Amino acid sequence: MSAAVPAVEGASVLQLVVVEITEEGNRRPIKVARLLPLGEQRILAQLKLPALVQLKGWKMVLSGVQELRTQQSQIRGVAQTWVCELLPPENAVGFRVKETYVCGVRLPRAALHQATGTRGKLMVAGEYSNALQRHTTCAEVHGHQISTFAAKRIIECHIEFMGESSFALGGLRVREAWQDQPQLLERDGWLCEFDVEERQLTKAEYRALR
Repeated sequence: MSAAVPAVEGASVLQLVVVEITEEGNRRPIKVARLLPLGEQRILAQLKLPALVQLKGWKMVLSGVQELRTQQSQIRGVAQTWVCELLPPENAVGFRVKETYVCGVRLPRAALHQATGTRGKLMVAGEYSNALQRHTTCAEVHGHQISTFAAKRIIECHIEFMGESSFALGGLRVREAWQDQPQLLERDGWLCEFDVEERQLTKAEYRALR
């Protein structure tokens, strides 16, 4: 495996976004991941069709196609992988995950604002799925309390969008067979935000508020 090199030479902290765009001459929207300077909309690097490969701790790995211009001014597409170190807020202890679908039906945005979500560690990795009978990307949320089983899980996981303070994952939820109901794969998705633990006031700060 080749040694990792900076995606943008000389850059330190960049903003990572995942959005849908419509290319010139192409009516179908495509998904792209972009690296931007903080507070600017100038594109420094772009990855087409980004696939979420792994998420562990604050490290996110995306894989896709990066287009380079040759000396003959031709566009050459090459496979590329970005290893991104997320920069969480101070006192972040994990992620707060809110379901964007219930029983395969997408929830309205108002319901997401009111939802408290599940707090815990978010992990994404490749593994074998018995439901699909093949390897796929799976996402799991494990609560802060020690537990053998995940609080939430989706398979065929992909990244839908990423903004300044949140990102969304999509995939399938496995509903196991029960009584006369067969196993069912439902569309599912999560809105993921940093879970920030509120700092306790010091005695001096508490006295100042009284």
